[in-house]
Amino acid sequence: MKSIVKSRLFNFAVFFSLAIVLLYYAFRSVDFTHIAQGFREVNYFWIAISLLIALIAHALRAIRWGYLMESLGHKPPFSNLFAAVMFGYLANLALPRFGEVAKCGSVSRVSRIRFESLVGTVVVERAADLAMLLIATVIVVLVKIDSFGQYIYTKIVHPIEQKAIHIEGYKIVILLVMAIAFLLLIRFILKSDFLGQKLNGKIKSAVIGVIDGLKSIYRTPRVIQFALLTVLIWVSYWLMTWALLCSTPITSNLTGWDALFIMVIGSYGMTVPVQGGFGAYHIITASALGIFGITYENGLIFAIISHESQTIMVVIAGIVSMVYLYIKQRKPLA
Repeated sequence: MKSIVKSRLFNFAVFFSLAIVLLYYAFRSVDFTHIAQGFREVNYFWIAISLLIALIAHALRAIRWGYLMESLGHKPPFSNLFAAVMFGYLANLALPRFGEVAKCGSVSRVSRIRFESLVGTVVVERAADLAMLLIATVIVVLVKIDSFGQYIYTKIVHPIEQKAIHIEGYKIVILLVMAIAFLLLIRFILKSDFLGQKLNGKIKSAVIGVIDGLKSIYRTPRVIQFALLTVLIWVSYWLMTWALLCSTPITSNLTGWDALFIMVIGSYGMTVPVQGGFGAYHIITASALGIFGITYENGLIFAIISHESQTIMVVIAGIVSMVYLYIKQRKPLA
């Protein structure tokens, strides 16, 4: 137990330090008087609209997750799922990607669903979201390939290409061999008692549970609804970003297609492994707004407003959800 706590504290310290470094890099040469002036010109009506749309998107996520659980033979109430989703976002502010574990753990406890199976459903969700992000990226490139496509190429594709060029062939072979060896090891463990009957049984149970969750997308009778909700979730993110752009005079003249571009770029910024995307989101979003002739400082005003408004909502809703889940956990199931 002590080793687990130490490990989590170490991970928190590492990622928190990275976030501090990124925040310093983002704000190291910023005129905070100018930033403060920008805040005074914000239209908070549009921020409220963006928060409402964000809550709708989170609710849609809870419903979509519930569809996958139906294929596992469970139908938790919407309140449990929504609370778990918001608690997961809150947990991400402590440790990157820890939210997925937290929301699975909370639903597992309050609804008595196998944790490993829930992890499998989350993997399915993430695969669907990744597919939508890639589709949105392609749309952005096709709509305005002259500016958006060039930016994406120089900031994302080209650096990846440069790194890939310097990967020697033997390294790729080694990685493939390691991947195959890992899969063979898993198969060996599942088919033998090499690690002892008790431990081997736990590993088998975990692997089978995850696979069971992954199969949920094939077993669910609501595949069309799942796909439709996935699209609606990302349309909500698009509209939320557009509303945020309307909240500041600096960005209010940008179009819906511009909002789609900012949403895509911001989504990539949120994938950086730091708590809540702090620092990384601000840098990449403020830089992206530069293609519209917006200065880095003005871009930071939008980045701060969009990121911190959502963060405050997540903290409030996450704490309320945490209390709700704690109360539900203590109540015996009917």
